Amino acid sequence: MKKLIPFIGIFLILIGTLMLISTRINALSSHNSLLLSGLLCIIAGIILHIRSIKHETNY
Repeated sequence: MKKLIPFIGIFLILIGTLMLISTRINALSSHNSLLLSGLLCIIAGIILHIRSIKHETNY
């Protein structure tokens, strides 16, 4: 499990992207809650990925 912790940000970005793609394929783009949750997953994934990169380096 500790090996997967640095990749949580990447997983969230992928999940958010898949959510946005699924709303487009299923013609559910009129449901703002699905679009917003996909966007929030992507933003949270970017933030977590940046924090994990900063945590690994010495700078």
